[in-house]
Amino acid sequence: MSHQDRAVQQIQTRLIEEVGADAVLIVFSKTKKNATTTHIHTWGNMLACKGLAEEAYDHFVPDETESLPDEE
Repeated sequence: MSHQDRAVQQIQTRLIEEVGADAVLIVFSKTKKNATTTHIHTWGNMLACKGLAEEAYDHFVPDETESLPDEE
């Protein structure tokens, strides 16, 4: 098991054991030699993980309709 895999497993385990997480979604990026890779790790029910991803997206990507000026 790689150092990265061990780190992800430790994070997942702590969230499950210490806060009672039902599902975990870990997303991170790494840049090496001007190339960025994205790493996604999930634990738990896939529907719950999908819900986490949708919630994160909604949190970080503003709703375009909210940024439009009021039309009168």
